[in-house]
Amino acid sequence: MTRTVPHRARAAVLVTAGALTLAACSPSAPPAPGPTPTQTVTGSVEPTAKSAAPSPSPEAVDPLGEGPRDILLIGTDSRDEDSLSGNADTIMLLHVPADREQLYLVSFTRDMWVDIPGMGQGKINAAFARGGTQALVDTVSELLGGIEVDDVVQTNFNGFINLTRALGGIEVDNKHHSTVTVLSTGRVVDFPEGRITLENTDGLIYVRERKRLPLGDLDRTERQRATVIGMLDGLAEHADDPAAVADLAALMHGNVKVTGDLELPDFVDLVPMAAELGREDMVGLMVPITGFGTRGGASVNLVDEAQTAALGEALRTDTVDEYVEEFGTDYAP
Repeated sequence: MTRTVPHRARAAVLVTAGALTLAACSPSAPPAPGPTPTQTVTGSVEPTAKSAAPSPSPEAVDPLGEGPRDILLIGTDSRDEDSLSGNADTIMLLHVPADREQLYLVSFTRDMWVDIPGMGQGKINAAFARGGTQALVDTVSELLGGIEVDDVVQTNFNGFINLTRALGGIEVDNKHHSTVTVLSTGRVVDFPEGRITLENTDGLIYVRERKRLPLGDLDRTERQRATVIGMLDGLAEHADDPAAVADLAALMHGNVKVTGDLELPDFVDLVPMAAELGREDMVGLMVPITGFGTRGGASVNLVDEAQTAALGEALRTDTVDEYVEEFGTDYAP
């Protein structure tokens, strides 16, 4: 039997899934100045592996409040479970409209050439590497015409793998078939087209792959969005199981960093409200590009300035549905 859940709960559960979904997509780099789980960030919870996890309250309240909300999801490529530094190679903006009728996942390709406030121009993931979380927030805001980013949610490789295992795997709708050979072990992982289940570390391999995909990093962002939606379904299946909710709460508390007005207990309070979520409620988009080029000898993605301005206006005015009606959701330039 299909169950329904209030749109506000759907929104909060998506944030919960996004908090642990997106690991980065390139080899590790030296630590960047982004915050780690032990740093103090105003308005945030400091997750540590040994801390007691928050428990759901008897009467969960929607912490998203009234009106639209824009939440930046960052996945770093750190292999250190205690660090959220490294490269921010997974960058998504979650737009929750005021009517809660749909949710919008807006991806940024890591090689998008942008203005980085106070630092000149560069690839968008360089904003995080050079200036930390706030520099990336400022870059995203300026790119989208001054949009206000309400909250930031960060995780790393370890958080992604942990949630994949906790959910017993993730079902995703895979658009492109690919086969990957794991260099460290020689194991061959096959990802056929259609609905597939990602288990253990295969989920991380899936969201990192780009070289064997037709549109490279563009297709990789599509896989990342598909994985968020798959995790939503997994969370929905566990929503009525108190023991599973408690386990997920502990997992979040040790693997996620939240900056802003929201706190981890807010998310946990809403997990039990989740039910079977329709994938059709999630709309995947990408900040549009006109094509590919080079800057300083490096390959970059060129931003479609006119359409990106329209996207920014739609986000600021909470009219993304009208943007989608006009431009669609195709991410190919």
